Amino acid sequence: MIADKLNLEGYEVNTYLINKNSNLQEIYFSHANGFNALTYSSLVNKIKNDYQIISYDMRGHGNTSLPADHSQMKSWFTYKDDLEKILEIKKTPSVLIGHSMGGTASLLLAYARPDLVSRLILIDPVILPYSYRLIYKFLQKVGLMKIHPMVRGALMRRNTWENKDEAIEYFRKKNLFKKIPTEVIKNYVEGGLKKNNNGKFELCCKPEWEAANFRLSPDEIGFNLKKSGVPIKLILPPNSYVCNKRSQNKLKRLMPQIEIVTVKDTTHMLPLENSGAVSNEINKFLS
Repeated sequence: MIADKLNLEGYEVNTYLINKNSNLQEIYFSHANGFNALTYSSLVNKIKNDYQIISYDMRGHGNTSLPADHSQMKSWFTYKDDLEKILEIKKTPSVLIGHSMGGTASLLLAYARPDLVSRLILIDPVILPYSYRLIYKFLQKVGLMKIHPMVRGALMRRNTWENKDEAIEYFRKKNLFKKIPTEVIKNYVEGGLKKNNNGKFELCCKPEWEAANFRLSPDEIGFNLKKSGVPIKLILPPNSYVCNKRSQNKLKRLMPQIEIVTVKDTTHMLPLENSGAVSNEINKFLS
């Protein structure tokens, strides 16, 4: 992968390229909340090489320098807007691939600017059914989202290590990473940690920023679902909890062209757990 930078309104968006041939059609890969572009190297390296693949660190993640004040974070539309500005640089239709929050942002952009999107591949995107969204809106309104386990987990997350090897060993033991190969964890640490003023390593994505995203997640797509003619594929783990059967059925009604597949023996972290199976599904859709 080739490290590169995009200039966006005077700030740098950190990117990694597969094929630096600007004549190829582009694929833009958007990662999950709390992760970074380099984490997905094993996946994007397996995608068809007749595309130029750009994976990028989203706002508040990795080495992207876009402002990320958690107290000002109001909507996941921020990520949709950032991706739109990136695609506006060339103004040519691109393939969008996104995991979790990155998938949600990609779908939001496909609705807003179908002229910029040729195909859409969503890997377990956050698309919650109406009843879930009402509960979340109530919790947000009364100020109780701080008790949500994902929010609390993010705020309590350990944030400093003496060195990267210590961080790798720490994450290897975490339940979230139990099915993820060590090489992927190394990429996560390499792309997601930076040395602080005390000489220790800390997360590039601050826990407060990750928590702010979890507070907002349910509202960002459910109330915006609509018909779209963009070719779309949905890649899920069995029994997805962020895009369950009710959400899948609604997507089918709105977008009858959608292709939905599952990858067995995986969790929400499927593109990191089984990059071979997920990339195979991506490549079949791109053929």
